[in-house]
Amino acid sequence: MWLLFLLLLGLASMVALLIWRATHASRRARRIPKANLVSLDARLMRGRQQNRSGARNGGSFAMSIVDRLSRLFSKTPVPPVSEDHRSPSPVPAIVVDYEDERVPSGAQDRIRRILASLEGVQVAMSREEIPSFNRVDVEQMRDLHLPKLVKSYIDIPAAHRSEIFRRTGKSASFKLNESLDQMQSKIDDILRNLAQHDIDAFANNIKFIGQKYSDDDDPFK
Repeated sequence: MWLLFLLLLGLASMVALLIWRATHASRRARRIPKANLVSLDARLMRGRQQNRSGARNGGSFAMSIVDRLSRLFSKTPVPPVSEDHRSPSPVPAIVVDYEDERVPSGAQDRIRRILASLEGVQVAMSREEIPSFNRVDVEQMRDLHLPKLVKSYIDIPAAHRSEIFRRTGKSASFKLNESLDQMQSKIDDILRNLAQHDIDAFANNIKFIGQKYSDDDDPFK
């Protein structure tokens, strides 16, 4: 009986001690030293200053975004392009009369043949798969090189055409015909190559027909 009483008394003492410690700790926590109060005020002031500076920075950042957007969508006049950056103007077409009386008759015959041959090249190229650079070469020959050659001959004053003979040992009309013959030779090569495509296609068709419909495979023979 006494043992139970002592145990209960000990437990009550321990509970009372725990309650006293908790109460004493809470009272000490409520007492804030002056140094801590000063540091707390300093922290509050520092936080307010940071908020103010952040607000100022945020406002300036927002204003910078508004300025950028206004500059982006504002209709500012486009400065004119300088002369150095403009696209080059197209080369003017060379106009020449191939039937001009100053052009020798032999040269006129050659020019007519060249023009007819170039038409044949155009027709042949329309049937074949020709690279684009070959088409450009033919167009330049017809629209640029040939008229430029003939015009350069016509522009030579008749009284000074003998200068060509003194420089080259050949007359101006001879050099003109020689250049026209070189152009015709080139056109003939082009026509020959184009014709070879047609010849090869015809030969392949003959070979196919011979293999497909040969009498050697006729089961009724």
